[in-house]
Amino acid sequence: MAERLIEVFTDTDPVENMEKLIEEKTITGYWTIKTSEKLWETKILVMAENSEKILDSLEQYFSGSEKFKAIIVQVEASLPRVKEEKEPEEERQEEKQPEKGIFKRISREELYNDISEMISNDAVDIAMTILSAIVATIGLVRNSPAIIIGAMVIAPMLGPNVAQSFATTLGDFSLLAKSVRTNLIRIGLGFAFALAFGLLLNLDYNTHEITSRTVADIGDIVLAFSSGTAAALSITSGVSTSLIGVMVAVSLMPPLASAGMLLGKGDIAGFSGAILLFFVNIVCVNLASIITFRLQGIEPRTWWEANKAGKAVRVTILGWLVILGLLVLSLYLSRLL
Repeated sequence: MAERLIEVFTDTDPVENMEKLIEEKTITGYWTIKTSEKLWETKILVMAENSEKILDSLEQYFSGSEKFKAIIVQVEASLPRVKEEKEPEEERQEEKQPEKGIFKRISREELYNDISEMISNDAVDIAMTILSAIVATIGLVRNSPAIIIGAMVIAPMLGPNVAQSFATTLGDFSLLAKSVRTNLIRIGLGFAFALAFGLLLNLDYNTHEITSRTVADIGDIVLAFSSGTAAALSITSGVSTSLIGVMVAVSLMPPLASAGMLLGKGDIAGFSGAILLFFVNIVCVNLASIITFRLQGIEPRTWWEANKAGKAVRVTILGWLVILGLLVLSLYLSRLL
């Protein structure tokens, strides 16, 4: 995994605490300078998977410092290159897995920053939602998979759902409220445009790309759950480029656009199937993401916050499972009718 440079500002000499971090073998190196009479600047080079532990230790050491500030910077490269030291077999076995999580990941602070950017409601995000709905409706009516894939890529629908799971995992209800609000806004915009499209234009909505999104089965549940897991893993590993493939796989905008157009046309049966598929995808992505975040060891720093977050996670997982069960039951009943 890549390296991180942590820039730390304190009003006390940090040398003693830096020595503790060196003894724990969690940092590659550090450099300290005194910038003024009461301000020290320390730069710490560390592997990304160890950055959360360093940040937790720094917050513990300097929590009483009024000038304490830590800034994380991504490192493109450093010289000399960090080499893995040969260690006894027992130590290698112990360090085979990271202390927290089943895979190596970036710190919760970086994750918080990355995920917060996914749920902004600025003009660009609003425009991207509307444009993705336009592209999706055109692709569905023209029966063009290529155009629909384009709509999946540009649709900013995945971020708010992953953010909901992340906020629940941390027990951050402020972030959760913002995520839910953003999700509702983007869903509402996409659905409203597709509904208007269906009401105003009398077109043929019996194309294969539309009708195929009016039915859902167990395969769709497995696909959505796998996509949600992949989304959470790509974010926690810091490899956000793989999110493009996840956006295509999870398919949130096309069934939403299909539901809007079919409702606008007055096809209640088709609308019911499409909106059911959309909610199946939403539930599975949220459920998979929250489970993956927990398995990755993402939790608040303090034990009392972790206890609160743990309760929120258990309640949320149970709630999503109940909703998923109801959706599966609806799928089964719709096939009987």
